[in-house]
Order: sequence, then C-alpha cells, then structure tokens
Amino acid sequence: MGVNFSLMLYTPAFIMYARPVTYYPITSQPGAPAMYTRGVFHSDQIDVPLEDGSVFVDQRTSLDVLIDDFGALALPQQLDQVYVPEDNDLGPKGVVFEVVSVTDNAGGVLNLALRKLSASLPA
Repeated sequence: MGVNFSLMLYTPAFIMYARPVTYYPITSQPGAPAMYTRGVFHSDQIDVPLEDGSVFVDQRTSLDVLIDDFGALALPQQLDQVYVPEDNDLGPKGVVFEVVSVTDNAGGVLNLALRKLSASLPA
C-alpha cells in the first residue's frame, strides 16, 4: 500500500505553516480570475564561492503550494503571478512575484521559484 504524502504529510503541514496568497493564472489560464489559495513562503540565502576566493551572496525565494488546492484548475506555470500579502514580520510586506520556474516534488507539492515584481497588485 502506497503512502499518500499529500494527505498524510503535506496537508497537516500546510494547515500549520501556510499563509494566504493570491494566485493570478496569467499564463496557465489567460483571462481567468485570481484564485485565493495558500502556500509556504521561504527565502533562502545562496553563497557562491568565486575563483578569487570571494563569495557572491544571492537569494532564492519560493512558494510551496499543494497540487490538491488547485482542483480542476490548471497548475501554475512560468510567468503566472502570486501576491503575498503582509503577514506581520514573517516575510514580505505585500509583494507581487512572478513565477520563474515550477518544480513538482512528485508527492503533491509544487515549488514555485519566484522573482519580485512590485509592491502592488497586478492589473
């Protein structure tokens, strides 16, 4: 018997840690309305050692979303947008991000790599 990771592991984790976001399916479903969903937002520091011994510091920002939360809708694609509202001191202060890439973990979660666009809602 297989393990349903989405139901047994990810759903309880999302209930505890996910924050509300607004998803705009600009590429995946042009003309469709925005969707209110949830996701686990994180921003990780990346240190890249250079040949001269110095270190280039960058950042990777992403949002994990449950595939089941999208139901019959098309899954997120590159160039879709996500609005992450202010959530006290737990991340950005109301920022619109563009989806740069989408990675499926094969267990029920999509990781959306994000790039900051602006601090206002998309039109």
